[in-house]
Amino acid sequence: MSTSQSNHNAEAKTAERTSPLRMRRWQIDGYNGLEGVTLASGRVPPISKPGDLLIKVSASSVNPIDTAMISGYGNGMLNIMRLMDQFQQGIFDINQIEFPLTVGRDFAGEIVAVGQGVTKYSVGDRVFGVVSPQSQGSHAEYVVASGVNVCKVPRDTSLEDAASIPYVGLTAWSAAVVSGMMFKNTAPGSRILILGASGGVGTFLCQMLSAWGAEVVGVCSSDAMDFVLSVGATHALNYKDPATKELLIADGGFKLVIDAAGTDDMDYLKALKPWVGSSYVTLSPPFLRNTDDLGIAGGLAKSVRQVVCKNATSLSEGRAYKWAFYMPNPWALQQIANMISENKIRAVIDKVFPFEEVPTAYEHVLNGHARGKTVINVSE
Repeated sequence: MSTSQSNHNAEAKTAERTSPLRMRRWQIDGYNGLEGVTLASGRVPPISKPGDLLIKVSASSVNPIDTAMISGYGNGMLNIMRLMDQFQQGIFDINQIEFPLTVGRDFAGEIVAVGQGVTKYSVGDRVFGVVSPQSQGSHAEYVVASGVNVCKVPRDTSLEDAASIPYVGLTAWSAAVVSGMMFKNTAPGSRILILGASGGVGTFLCQMLSAWGAEVVGVCSSDAMDFVLSVGATHALNYKDPATKELLIADGGFKLVIDAAGTDDMDYLKALKPWVGSSYVTLSPPFLRNTDDLGIAGGLAKSVRQVVCKNATSLSEGRAYKWAFYMPNPWALQQIANMISENKIRAVIDKVFPFEEVPTAYEHVLNGHARGKTVINVSE
């Protein structure tokens, strides 16, 4: 264990247990990566909007966006969104826009308070859901979330399992349904290629699309191939084998390619069947990186140029190049909950860390090659 990890764990073990009005949270006060992640005690966040819920977090998970955000990824655009949120609430405090910042997007727990506009949920309900990227996150003992971004936890589903699903599930839905135009009634018989099939989003896509009747081919490392087959893929291929890409391009019969690995490898466009509405969808669009480097206007302009240039050739050949990313979608979250209840989707958890070891959980995700999700047990 590194010196940094030892310090984090010692800090966590000596942290004072909180009263109902205070809580522990993991936070950053600057974009210094793992070295800047500290355990702090602060006030339980108030409900500031009529549609919000205050949730006592039982479990949360770590997504790649969390480990990227602690190093500054997306801060330019996210700060604009935070300013807009403040403006809508009639607040303007420049000193509270960015730091201290708690990351963590998805969670599961119990509602302890509701806003005056909430009618669908009650105190005591077990819910799972997502916190918007510009909001304070879920790697804390309590979190405030919008009522439209949560759903009741399906019966017989543990809170650890539930916490592993919302963010990757909605990201997968955005890629397959919103960008890829693949629906439950059009999926049967469709051939779909998933790059990065063994990760959190990849395993969810394999399960959902195979449950809808699609033929799913998953690309992953050689030691993950059996695992990918176990979550619904019809075939699994080793991404390190030079013959894999050649084989898939020669096949050329896929309706949809989803890049959940972040390769943005345009060669895979050739694996798509032309002139049937086929699409290559990447989950690593450059928009936030561009705005970090060039500002909002410059980043937007560069992003538009990039997507236009990449489509210039592919569209002329009958194939589309598209972006996808997490999008809040209450209806989709309910459909995901229904699929869990019907045993069509199950949680795929790589490892569970105690709340006191959150920095170690971040490091685990940063190291890559996880088989599913990394979960944090916030409260026993």
